[in-house]
Amino acid sequence: MFAAVHALKNTMGRKKKDKPEEKKKMGRPPTKPVVKRPAYYVTVKVSNSMNYQKTNVLISKDTIPEIKQLVARSPQKVDFLGFWNGKSFEKVPEIDDFIKSRK
Repeated sequence: MFAAVHALKNTMGRKKKDKPEEKKKMGRPPTKPVVKRPAYYVTVKVSNSMNYQKTNVLISKDTIPEIKQLVARSPQKVDFLGFWNGKSFEKVPEIDDFIKSRK
C-alpha cells in the first residue's frame, strides 16, 4: 500500500523540465535586412514629435502614378531614389520632372 501511494505521489507532482545542453536565446530576434524587389523607391523623412527625432523611411511602389500620388499627398520631405533594377537605382525623368515642378 505504501509503495502504491508513493508511486502515485511521484506521478502527480510537478515534473522537472529537462534542461537542454545549449542555452536557448531569449528576447527579440535580430531583424532581417530588407530585400528590395524591382519597384520605384522613395525615402520619406519622418519627424517624431514625441522625441524630436527624424528618421528616413524607405517606401516602394509598383507604378509611376502611385509614386506621384505619394509625392503629392505627403507633407514630409520626399526624396525619389529611382527604379530598383536589382543592382542599382535607375533615374526616371518623368518622376524627377514631377518632383521639380512641385517645389
